[in-house]
Order: sequence, then structure tokens, then C-alpha cells
Amino acid sequence: MNVRHFVVTPEGRIHEFSAEQAALIAAGTDRMPEFADSRVRYLQVTVDAGNTSEIRVQTAGASIQFDGDGKLLEAGPPSAEEVLSGFEHDAVVQWAIRDIPSAGPVFH
Repeated sequence: MNVRHFVVTPEGRIHEFSAEQAALIAAGTDRMPEFADSRVRYLQVTVDAGNTSEIRVQTAGASIQFDGDGKLLEAGPPSAEEVLSGFEHDAVVQWAIRDIPSAGPVFH
């Protein structure tokens, strides 16, 4: 099982960061200066390619806000305006599974 972390900016850019960085940001000990003073949409993608002929994908989204230094200020459920579109969601999922040899369909 593999957990990947992404933010989608208001301009539609997708930015991936490591699990280690995600943990440090959540703990308040790391920052993302490129997102200072902004609110972005977050998507966690869990991919299980196991020993079967299918890939299982589970996603969880949030809205996160950064302060002027790029430190996490708050995180919570996205507002109706912040929910990822179906296209954005699928684009992030396809990014997350791009290196996995596909032996079958993807299930959400």
C-alpha cells in the first residue's frame, strides 16, 4: 500500500509532496513557502496494488490554508466551492498510479 499527498492550487496546478513532508507540515515543523498566504485543496491518495489483478484507490480531500511563512494554519473539509472537480480528482489519481503496472481496472 502506498499513500501519496497532493495539493491542487486555485490555478489548477498539481503539486505532490512526500509522506515525510506531509507529516512535518501537519506537525508545524516544516513549511511550504510556495503556498504562503494561500488556501489550496489537498488530496490524499492511497493506492493498493496488492497481489491481485486490480488496483484499489481510496482518496480523502481537505482544504488547507497556509500563513505568510508557508506554515499550515488550518485544515478542514473543503467548502462547496473548494471541492475538486471530477476532472481534477481523476487527474490526481492518474498521476498517483502512473508508475504502477496496471493489471486490471481501478476501483475507487
